[in-house]
Amino acid sequence: MRTLRRTPVSDDISRTRVEPFSDGVFAIVVTLLVFDIKSPNLGDPQSASHLAYGLAELAPTFVSWVISFTTVCVIWLNHCRLFDLIVRVDNTLFWLNANLLLWTSFLPFPTALMGDYSDNPLAVAFFGSAMLLASIAFILFRLHLQRHPELLREDVDLATFRAGTVSTSVLGPLAYVIGIGCAWVHEALSFAVYAGVVVYFVFPHAMRATRRESE
Repeated sequence: MRTLRRTPVSDDISRTRVEPFSDGVFAIVVTLLVFDIKSPNLGDPQSASHLAYGLAELAPTFVSWVISFTTVCVIWLNHCRLFDLIVRVDNTLFWLNANLLLWTSFLPFPTALMGDYSDNPLAVAFFGSAMLLASIAFILFRLHLQRHPELLREDVDLATFRAGTVSTSVLGPLAYVIGIGCAWVHEALSFAVYAGVVVYFVFPHAMRATRRESE
């Protein structure tokens, strides 16, 4: 039976206010991402071939948008899963959540940068750096919960939660560091790594079996 360390309730922030606020930020971010996709400028507006060529030139922008959109959705989904395990939000957790929202809300800029300059290694690496910071923010969020189990539901299995934190702490940041490095070899490799991270985290590996099985 775990021993809980109680913290003063006066420092708590209402969970029912923090979660909707976070959802609103995520919703705004995924909406802003699409605003960076602009119609191509055509020399001949009546030419289907010119339009096809213009759309082909936008391919990196579309790919960047899809990667960012799905990444934000993955962050939101895992954020929801974590909040489903939380019963209290203390002051530190609030600001760690705000830190996660900070880097998530920043993503439209590196997304647009990578889409516009997909053949520039710095732009592609900058995108990976922003993703890395968002990943680290999520890890800090989990670590605080791990160190303060009194914020979690009673039926949360702490051993499984710790294992999930370890896997998240290793796989996410390591993949983005590799993606950043690949940008200086070939930009397409970075795109593949960033997309691979999304595919992996679509599945709830870190959150599976977090709660104790009912007897």
